[in-house]
Amino acid sequence: MAQGAQWKVIHMARSEKHAKEILSLLEREGILARSKQVYRTVSSEENYYEIMVLGSEAVEAQQLLIENNLLL
Repeated sequence: MAQGAQWKVIHMARSEKHAKEILSLLEREGILARSKQVYRTVSSEENYYEIMVLGSEAVEAQQLLIENNLLL
């Protein structure tokens, strides 16, 4: 990864399960991605998760989510 690479939030997943589905798809497509839980005091299934990718891959990642109907 390039030094100073910026992470960009491309989606807010509504549960841990949904976040894992998205991360799995992005990983299969060779896109480096990570998620971050939004709230500390909310259970994982009721929480929101930021889905982040490198800024240089954000457009491609969002397109993959659209094509795979993962934007809920």
